[in-house]
Amino acid sequence: MTRVGQRPEGAMQTAPSAAPMPVLLVIDSLAGGGAERYVVDLAVALRRRGWPVEVACSTGGVRAGALAEAGVPVSILLDTLVKRRVSRRYGRSLRRLIEDRRPALVHAHLYASAAAAAQATRDLAVPLVITEHTEAPWRGRRAREVSREVYRRADRVVAVSTAIRDVLVAEYDVPFGQVDVVLPATTAPVAERPVPRRPRGAVVGVVGRLVPEKGVDVFLQAAALVLAVVPHARFLVVGDGPMRADLERRAAALGIADSVTFTGFRADAPQLIAGLELLAVPSRSDGSPLVVCEAMAAGIPVVASRVGGLPDLVADGRTGLLVGPGQGEDLARAMVSLLLDPAGADVLGTRAREVAATRTHAHLVDRMETVYRCLAGPAVQSG
Repeated sequence: MTRVGQRPEGAMQTAPSAAPMPVLLVIDSLAGGGAERYVVDLAVALRRRGWPVEVACSTGGVRAGALAEAGVPVSILLDTLVKRRVSRRYGRSLRRLIEDRRPALVHAHLYASAAAAAQATRDLAVPLVITEHTEAPWRGRRAREVSREVYRRADRVVAVSTAIRDVLVAEYDVPFGQVDVVLPATTAPVAERPVPRRPRGAVVGVVGRLVPEKGVDVFLQAAALVLAVVPHARFLVVGDGPMRADLERRAAALGIADSVTFTGFRADAPQLIAGLELLAVPSRSDGSPLVVCEAMAAGIPVVASRVGGLPDLVADGRTGLLVGPGQGEDLARAMVSLLLDPAGADVLGTRAREVAATRTHAHLVDRMETVYRCLAGPAVQSG
């Protein structure tokens, strides 16, 4: 086990229920995905509020630096990434960490870490919270059985969208009253005024992991159609992943390579989003991606698939546009409609910015603190 950073003095000791309590956040890695960003933002915010919070993961990643800067200790438990599978070794390492740190509560994210946390907290008087970030259509029969057992052991399940909550209740038998729906929120500041239309060209972006479910191939198909109508349009693909080489070949095959820039992972993605004309989220399946929150905060209109938690974030025709998943022509039509109507795009962006101002990250952290104190407070007092 590799330790990154130093544990603040007094961390992982018991405290009165009214005060911040030691919390261990668990996630597969600190890579560049949205769930990883969610955990890092939560950990940093809790630390700033005085919570003795730590993070554990199977491997590190590009987001580890933000935790180090905030003084949040990180425990890297293995030398290989555990993702979308059950690792008894991961669970045993996490159990040893919990027995050493004695947190008041464990909060796990993503399938592999939720399974490891359920194994590690078995027979321990440590409440377990699980945040479910996806409807997880990839799960086969065995993974669904594991998830059903993990949810059964959890003291509370947090869903980042109503769609995920409905799946948990209908397909995994999680009691409706045991699920809290907490929509994600960005730490990026909300723009003080509408973003003015500048002579910057029509720059359309997609931001996320380059994996099949994110639908970046659909975005490229749509981009080729958009260029036939808006030939000066330019396209950004921000993010990295196993499909990058294939997507670059697709762009070349479509004859649009000169109009598409693949940036790779960018820590300054929120700033890039703020410079777009519009953000596309062409997902085939998704939870509630933070990039939508970032675009809305910047007053950038969003064109997104009508899947998962995206309708929770984007009100079709009011704060953005929703289209069918996997429909390149529909996506292109929606993008063209905004690119050719800057005034209409401004209206959507302004409304989105107003909604973003009501969905603050501080409110998300408030909700998490309430969950933590409800579950861990009695245990801490009795301890």
